[in-house]
Amino acid sequence: MKKTYLLAPLALVAVLVGCEQQTNDPQEGKSQVESSVENAQTAVKEGTEQALDSAETAIDNAEDTVYEMADHHNAKTSLDWDGTYQGVIPCADCEGIDTTLTLNQDNTYVLSKTYLGKQGEAFKEEGSFSWDQTGSVVVLEGLTDSPNQFFVAENQVIMQDMNGETINSDLADMYKLKKQ
Repeated sequence: MKKTYLLAPLALVAVLVGCEQQTNDPQEGKSQVESSVENAQTAVKEGTEQALDSAETAIDNAEDTVYEMADHHNAKTSLDWDGTYQGVIPCADCEGIDTTLTLNQDNTYVLSKTYLGKQGEAFKEEGSFSWDQTGSVVVLEGLTDSPNQFFVAENQVIMQDMNGETINSDLADMYKLKKQ
């Protein structure tokens, strides 16, 4: 296809030069040649622009395909995410919070929290969850007084802060619940 764009202007020059009336006036002959060259340059420029447009369209289509392929690979579709996750997360006024989160295939969850070093029963929350638009974070429905978003990774979930952001502190590793 590229060869067509390059050969077409050369053929045009040959046709134009060959079809022009013969003249004995050198100035008029020179003018005809210059005109033919200008026409050929215009044709090459237009052919190049068409080739570039075609190339840009092909690149855009390829980028869309790659994006769609990447978009389908996320925690929801690619990981064995259902199961029970457990860990001890930091606590401001106790030894830690023993946390267990069970995610079920039917998009329901059970969240249990036991405050270590304090007396009392474990707190238990049950409900449904949804996935965020990336398919990588589960959002536990019904929780308003504690973080309700967990990033799903290979064999672990990572608790996010109250704004749904990754916790970046010295204690960040303590917010990971490991799959049991």
